[in-house]
Amino acid sequence: MKVLDKVKFIKDRAEYRERGVNIGDTGTVLGEERNGYVLVVIEGEIYQNKDGVYCTTDIDIGARVEDLEVVKES
Repeated sequence: MKVLDKVKFIKDRAEYRERGVNIGDTGTVLGEERNGYVLVVIEGEIYQNKDGVYCTTDIDIGARVEDLEVVKES
């Protein structure tokens, strides 16, 4: 698993659910493996709030390598 690989979550954990991540969600690895974890970003939607500021619903999460499956290598 390396930076910019597309990955899918294959294990359900409470720590993921608390952040809104479920089995089958896909994201992009954005960091090197450290202590068995990688940083994964799940792309959300871009929207404009009431003040005209553009925001996003992206989720970034430290995920255990063993809970991920590579679906597309970078």
